[in-house]
Amino acid sequence: MTKVLNKRPIAHDPHCYVFQDGDRGGRWYLYFYDQERQSRHRHSLGRIAPNDLLEAERKGLAKYIEFKTKSERGEQIRTLTIEQMADRFLAKQKKRISSIPHNGISAKRYLLMEHQARWFLKYAGQNLRPIHKMPRNFFANYETWRKEAAHQEGKETPRQTTINAEVSTFRRMFEEIAVQEGYLNKDSVPTLKSVKLSKDKKHRRDDLTVDEWKELERSARLYWSEGRTRWNDEGEIDKSASGKNILKEVLGNSQRAKNQKIHRKMLYLAMRISMESGIRIGSLRKVEWGHIRKNNTLSNTDQKTWILIDVPAENTKTGRRYTINAPVARHLEKLRKLTNAKGRNDLLFTNQKTGQAFSERIWKDSLCEMLVEAGLASWAEDDNNNARKIDIHSSKNLTWYSFRHTYITFQLTLNETPVTMVAAQCDTSIKYIEDHYFHYRAELSTPTLAKGRNTLKAATGDLDWLQIRPIDRQA
Repeated sequence: MTKVLNKRPIAHDPHCYVFQDGDRGGRWYLYFYDQERQSRHRHSLGRIAPNDLLEAERKGLAKYIEFKTKSERGEQIRTLTIEQMADRFLAKQKKRISSIPHNGISAKRYLLMEHQARWFLKYAGQNLRPIHKMPRNFFANYETWRKEAAHQEGKETPRQTTINAEVSTFRRMFEEIAVQEGYLNKDSVPTLKSVKLSKDKKHRRDDLTVDEWKELERSARLYWSEGRTRWNDEGEIDKSASGKNILKEVLGNSQRAKNQKIHRKMLYLAMRISMESGIRIGSLRKVEWGHIRKNNTLSNTDQKTWILIDVPAENTKTGRRYTINAPVARHLEKLRKLTNAKGRNDLLFTNQKTGQAFSERIWKDSLCEMLVEAGLASWAEDDNNNARKIDIHSSKNLTWYSFRHTYITFQLTLNETPVTMVAAQCDTSIKYIEDHYFHYRAELSTPTLAKGRNTLKAATGDLDWLQIRPIDRQA
């Protein structure tokens, strides 16, 4: 029991008072009763001399007004520290982890939020600081700090989109914990502005150029998928006196090696299907043989090339069912001959030894190996068999998703496919494609704009007059 001494009631509120705790050396406290929540609070008034009654009453009244205002606004009297808010947010998100599509978040998404929360706490520094004491402009320098901190840790400079994703998670922390649980009102939350990007500088998805794709496909088909390599231990391509590539076997002849070679051929075909359909890699990994059907609107000849792939809602990022039309019949035919699983519910891509879906590591390592064989990347200094790491020569962030990005880019720029059709084929929005992929180039648009115009007349004279008043490019 607290020994209450020198009890001094707060004017107009008989439920609250300032007092000294006889069991704590006469320290001064405010006793506050929150009538809204019917909760009791005892708050230390800090360093006040035991005999300084006036100072105790002044501080007690100031704290009373703060608590009373919070209570009337519906806020919690007790506050949270920065660290407690982050911990509560992550605990809340962890409960949402679900393996059921579109029913919560994935474990991978949770790990990303954990990573973002670590940056939040590093920036905050004083993790025990109460959140209500964070100034409005607390995050004003986050972008600059974040880039410098990455350099200090030997990491790559984060992209603007990465920083924006982190800021978005910080906003959620304040909204879902501080505001929704009544520790702050919306007007008290620090300003969290996203980095603004001009339209021409919005994050372009990393894709492959035509030459990069040709070299990757060729080397993966001729060498990597066959368990061979052109490269020697010095990182150079071995050639004979006549200039032909000297190939080296890298897998051997064991049963394990044979399975690995089958897996390589399967993953090569996965790359081709991804590249020629635009399907998301997450959806491709869940495609079953029963999801594939003929396109009966086509001729018998075209049906041997074009195939329909039904993507169920639970296998999509958007939660919408859609169908892909792609020229991948030959790739699927080869895949069926390679694999054991052919039942309607069997996945296209499974480990031929266990019958289970390919692991994340198999997908990741295989792409690293294909990129290195193609000469588009080199093994990183800290690469090892347990964690394959590469340095991509173009500095692009090439992943399995890059084949989808390349498909979209090629459809728009090389095939001149209408953006509406590309959006439907890839289960995304026209705006998203325009923001991240489509960049109109007037000088290359003539063939498309001229379609159907058979009466165009050419100028009768030369066009020297175009040079009379050149356009001011800076105007």
